[in-house]
Amino acid sequence: MNLRRLAQAAAILLGCVASMGASGGLPDWSGQWEIVGATPDATGGFNQSLDEVLKTMQWSPPNNPELQARVDKIVAAERQRLEAVNRGEDPGGAVRACTFGYPLLMLDSPLMFEVLPTPKETTLIFSSREIRHVYTDGRPHTAKEDLWATPWGDSIGHWEGQTLVIDTIAVKSPFASSESEGVAVLAFGDVEGAQTITILSPQARFIERIRMIDKDHLEDQMTVIDPTSFTAPWHVRRTYQRVTHIHRMVYEDCEGEDRNPIVNGKFTLAPPSSGAPPATAPNSAPSAQSPPPQ
Repeated sequence: MNLRRLAQAAAILLGCVASMGASGGLPDWSGQWEIVGATPDATGGFNQSLDEVLKTMQWSPPNNPELQARVDKIVAAERQRLEAVNRGEDPGGAVRACTFGYPLLMLDSPLMFEVLPTPKETTLIFSSREIRHVYTDGRPHTAKEDLWATPWGDSIGHWEGQTLVIDTIAVKSPFASSESEGVAVLAFGDVEGAQTITILSPQARFIERIRMIDKDHLEDQMTVIDPTSFTAPWHVRRTYQRVTHIHRMVYEDCEGEDRNPIVNGKFTLAPPSSGAPPATAPNSAPSAQSPPPQ
């Protein structure tokens, strides 16, 4: 082989290696993941006591005194509601919508999610059909004149080795009637529920560092910066475990349904009822000229 051909072969080899590095440098976070630390039930609460959940989930935001007084009133009202439920009454207030929004999707939702990393964007897809788009192609946040708050915010990010760093702004609560009400962060429930832990202002900023800590666990180290609500940045960590009993995404509503009932705080899969008709393949459907079954 002469020098010219050798140089050509080396160039091709280097190109292949570079291509493999570009596609293979991202971590493999395939599969489904669910939060560790508490098991939500279908009534808008937890199987554990609220105090136990607050301790396990490390709920200790540095609320300023004015906000803490507001949160304490909400908590007292929710405890009264739960006492009424225990007496057999139904004062309402359980979660009905299947929209959690951010940051609840990462902090305390019972939803499964998948992570799809690509060189330009990483997408987090949740079993409620909520999606987080994290743009990692170097773009800045959306320009102020084109930016408006949504329940999932505006997220950009970058990779530091195998760690995904996310910067999120422009978040509003899916439960709030106006943007000025801010974002309720909850142990579980809605903005009027007593499991509210803090209420963030519309100016809150979220920095996350997500990484795999072993083959079956992801970790999210989140820092919430909100000078309006907090006396200091709030640091919180969540761990997610690999789902082993389901091997593909299963979408559900928040109360479960016939095929995905909630059992012991977990969404599960159930076989079809005995009276359900068998599935019909598309190419075996009766033609329009076929007489109706007798």
